[in-house]
Amino acid sequence: MTTTMTMPYLYFLILLLIVFPASNSYSSSNRDTPSFTLMSWNMQWLSIKPTSPIVRSGADYQALQHFFIHYSPDILAFQEVDSIEALYRIIDKQHYAIYLSERAKNPDDHFNTNNQYTGFAVKRDIIVDDTTDLSQLSSPAIATDITMPFKNKLRYGSIIRINMNQQSIVLLNLHLKSGCFTAKQLSKQKTKACKTLAQQLQLIKQWLNAQLQQSQSQSQSVIIVGDFNHRISDNQYFLNQITNEPALINSLSTTINANCTVKLTNKVIRYRTYKKLIDHLFTTKNITAIEQRQINYNKQQLSQFTLSDHCPLLFRLVLN
Repeated sequence: MTTTMTMPYLYFLILLLIVFPASNSYSSSNRDTPSFTLMSWNMQWLSIKPTSPIVRSGADYQALQHFFIHYSPDILAFQEVDSIEALYRIIDKQHYAIYLSERAKNPDDHFNTNNQYTGFAVKRDIIVDDTTDLSQLSSPAIATDITMPFKNKLRYGSIIRINMNQQSIVLLNLHLKSGCFTAKQLSKQKTKACKTLAQQLQLIKQWLNAQLQQSQSQSQSVIIVGDFNHRISDNQYFLNQITNEPALINSLSTTINANCTVKLTNKVIRYRTYKKLIDHLFTTKNITAIEQRQINYNKQQLSQFTLSDHCPLLFRLVLN
């Protein structure tokens, strides 16, 4: 018995091919130099739960899937994903392994309905060691011994170690406290959000300083990536917040010109364009970027589908 496609389904397939072309300029098979691609993407409440603040249709998931396939990064550092099942609706289980934050296994840091987890999806031909998360970021006041601490249940920093070109790389994926977006706000620390972010940055500094000491003795590289919820106007000032050795760190996202238009789907659909990055990437000096850019959604994508309120960043990196 033969079947025929219905016209609405055929129209949908044609629309996907128009909106998300099938070519992949970042494919591993096209590389002339030893390199790898890393995507950082806050996926805005990616969840299959009906209680999620963002409820996506099957067409939305298919659009996200085609979007991801188009770029097929070696490593995806994701934020705001609440389950492996939701992410596997977008990425290919056969080709990617998912390393979800340990927060998903800790009920004390869960909310009753919906949660936002960090993590990684990594191509299965890459050797991965899923190491202990930077869980102290969940309650940084307690971790930094601040008087009268408050428990936040914030996102953990997900950590993996990979072997790339016979070299060890440690990756830390962050989703930091929102509400403290400028250097001026951070320096004054008048709000709870800014105090919390400052405490989180102190914990990251402790972690990174320890990694840099280890790197010098064991030839290890470091990548810090993710949603910092903070606009970096003074790169040197911010580097001083996360390390005692700023000269050893590259800030690879500072050259990206942000121009991200997103659809905000609350009670009334509206569009907003963000001209400043809050997603960033830092590496040790032995890692450089051949290419780095923000992937922007076009008008057709925004009107047809619910994607995310963040435009992903894509980097093509090389180890020197």
